[in-house]
Amino acid sequence: TRERFEALNAGRVEAGEEPYANPRNTTAGTLKLQDPKLVAKRGLDNYVYGVQADTLPVRSQFELVELAGTWGFKVPPASKRFIERVDDLEGIMAFIDHWDRHRHALPMETDGVVIKVDDLDVQEELGNTAKSPRWAIAYKFQAEQALTRLHAVTFQVGRTGAVTPVAELEPVQLSGTTVKRATLFNADQLERLDLHVGDMVRVEKAGEIIPQVVGVDLDQRPESAVRVRYPEACPECGTPLVRLEGEAQHYCPNEHG
Repeated sequence: TRERFEALNAGRVEAGEEPYANPRNTTAGTLKLQDPKLVAKRGLDNYVYGVQADTLPVRSQFELVELAGTWGFKVPPASKRFIERVDDLEGIMAFIDHWDRHRHALPMETDGVVIKVDDLDVQEELGNTAKSPRWAIAYKFQAEQALTRLHAVTFQVGRTGAVTPVAELEPVQLSGTTVKRATLFNADQLERLDLHVGDMVRVEKAGEIIPQVVGVDLDQRPESAVRVRYPEACPECGTPLVRLEGEAQHYCPNEHG
């Protein structure tokens, strides 16, 4: 869920680690972990949208999902339009439009919908490419952006000593929530954006979760705007920062604070 993912990222930021970019990649990485206790702590959940077997009692994707629910699997509730069977293109577009307007009310994040052929015999006839099935296609929603003013950039020092720049913003509504802060990740991102205090910046939620600054409206840059520079010393103790070869993050080497 959104709440669980935000809590997971809050713990990483507190530990001085970069937040996960999105739930999908985090889930994929979690499932590759060898320690089941660590996997359990991540709080993964799922809906079953399909079942594979040599022999199936029904020949409809929609009916198969319904049947999986009677077998004890957690399946998407049709009553909430998490899954829907339609007969034509108009039905497909109506489903897409519905979730494009209502997706931010979901307890989990979504960046699109998947459209599948319902007839399992037709699915088998269409087959698969090397990477994906020919009987399914994903429709991605356009990421929502908001324009707001950058008031300051603060530098957080995590428990591991990692220093992360954070944009302090004029509060703005984005994807159903009020955004006041956005991650800038590291010095490379700061340099790429060439941020100045007072800039009007474009904010986007990466994977519909993490607010991040993705651009600057240079036409609205104040003449008095001051360029943001990454510190050479730890903002908490003054120790010179270090950056290990091959890493994007700067660290404070002072183990005693």
